[in-house]
Amino acid sequence: MNDGKKRNQALRVLLIGLLLLLLKGQVSADHRFYAVSDLKPGMTGEGYTVLSGTKVESFPVEVVGLLKGSGSVSHLILIKLTGTKVPGIASGMSGSPIFIDQKLIGAIGYGFQNTDARYAMVTPIEEMLALWEAPVETGEQFIFYQGGLPGVQGVAFGRAPSDYWLIAQPVQTPLLLSGYGPRARDYLSATFARRGYLTPVASQHQTTPGQPGALLPLGAAADKLRAPFPVETLQPGSAITALLVDGDYQIAAVGTLTWLEKEKFLAFGHPFLNKGPVDYGVGGASIVEIIESNVFPFKLGIALPGFGRVTQDRGAGIAGEIGGFPQMVKVTTEVTDLSTHCTKTYEFNVFHDESFLPELVLAGVMDATDRTLDRIGAGTAKVTFQIDGPNLPPIKRENLFYGQDVAAAALREVGRVLRAITDNEFVEPQITEISTRITVNPERLSANLIDVELPKKEFAPGEKVTILGKLLPYRGTETEIPLEIELPTTPGKWLLFVYGSDFGLMYEETQEDIEEQGYDGEYYKTYTSLDDVLQDYLKRPQNNQLVAEVLPAERMEAPMTEEEDDWAQADDRNKEKHYWTVDTPYYLTGEKQILIEVVEPVIEEEDQSSNYQPPEEEESASSGTKF
Repeated sequence: MNDGKKRNQALRVLLIGLLLLLLKGQVSADHRFYAVSDLKPGMTGEGYTVLSGTKVESFPVEVVGLLKGSGSVSHLILIKLTGTKVPGIASGMSGSPIFIDQKLIGAIGYGFQNTDARYAMVTPIEEMLALWEAPVETGEQFIFYQGGLPGVQGVAFGRAPSDYWLIAQPVQTPLLLSGYGPRARDYLSATFARRGYLTPVASQHQTTPGQPGALLPLGAAADKLRAPFPVETLQPGSAITALLVDGDYQIAAVGTLTWLEKEKFLAFGHPFLNKGPVDYGVGGASIVEIIESNVFPFKLGIALPGFGRVTQDRGAGIAGEIGGFPQMVKVTTEVTDLSTHCTKTYEFNVFHDESFLPELVLAGVMDATDRTLDRIGAGTAKVTFQIDGPNLPPIKRENLFYGQDVAAAALREVGRVLRAITDNEFVEPQITEISTRITVNPERLSANLIDVELPKKEFAPGEKVTILGKLLPYRGTETEIPLEIELPTTPGKWLLFVYGSDFGLMYEETQEDIEEQGYDGEYYKTYTSLDDVLQDYLKRPQNNQLVAEVLPAERMEAPMTEEEDDWAQADDRNKEKHYWTVDTPYYLTGEKQILIEVVEPVIEEEDQSSNYQPPEEEESASSGTKF
């Protein structure tokens, strides 16, 4: 097996090498491109990028050195910006094409922090044409084989082997947001930072040294900007955006177009999300200005309408096509505030990536709730959501939630179900649409289960009985809720377990944990399909229901070892749960346990002597006893 893996790896390396040679041959033969092998230190040329608005401007550069590595990107070019128009590399310049003698040599992809901002690393065009699978990884090293800097041996990504090495990193791609309020932006900032894909850049309003800034708002994207993008204006150096979310909310990464040919394009010069085959949007951008920063300058921009789709996101950059449109997930959210009688509907599209989809959806739904309520605070929310897709079972759920932060509490279940779908081990989900309807009452419609009344403590097998759950609403008067249950047919002692939502727990979610919790341990089972996972969850009692279960009492009476208890719990989880429910108007908490007994019916033995009948012929005899 190991030998086979080694052979496959060797074959892969050989094929990559052959492809590189082929591409280098093509680049050398193509008069539009300059191959790395033809470059020399000291050559001068021009780079192209947008400094303001949509106008592409040039800036002078000089080739300083050529580097060779052994990773997925085998060559890099060190250049220096020599003019005064662009004082240094800024986030958003990744993908800026570099030309020598009007031939494209590649795109700016990497820069250096806390050093001379005029130096940058260029990803060669032959590497970008190939778009290799893996990015430049931490630990990769590139050694100068021509030119370079005095006293510098090479460039390392990650930890440098000695003080004589430069440490490089991808030129950051500013992630710009539109439509989101402050806490939705904070939630998204933490989400992207936690995943390690993007580092939020500091805004012009937040420049505390050493502190990460918030993701930048895109600004007021006026309706007039939603007209079709004029693709005929695109050229190498144009500002573009990779669109992860579009619609009433927008998340866009600003970069630069490197190469354009017919309906194909290359951009960025380094990976964006590094997902390999992808399907998200690409659009234009208008640059407001370049914001100075003590960490890394960045372009502040406004996203313009989409004009195509990104299909590859790999080590050397992103690639895609013009004119096509990505298959994104449509999200519709309707929020009603009963205190103001205000109803608002928000629509946006999210790129279909399993690792990002739940967070991107929840950020929009949470912000839609915040904006409609125009407050952050307590309340009771009735939530109905539906998730559709060609390979998904019917998914529709209604529930009631209460929390001190009602917007976050309302999203708890939506997040759980989305994460169950995206994390499932059975099928690749094809989600096409998610709709959510949230109705918020500012009052606290919660109640606590304080007692349960039974007509008796002993019951016949299979007997039906009505129990009374006594509820105490928040700042209200006691009320009774009847619930009919059916007792087991097996005689013995049983535990009647009556409870409200989640075994009586009151959750207080925040935006940081609205979808981080998975299924409760009580509901983990051995599943054989995604349908099993979802149906098990969707059949769970609602938070406004009074629930009754009858459980065997043996384990309550006799102590078990830890191993026996684990086995018993595992066995319980894989059994079908049987419970009875009744709706209430409250978010219900609390639980009660009552020991009951199912007994065999008493069959009295009949007195044989009292049933004695005399023979027919003796019916007329005297009533005395005959001996």
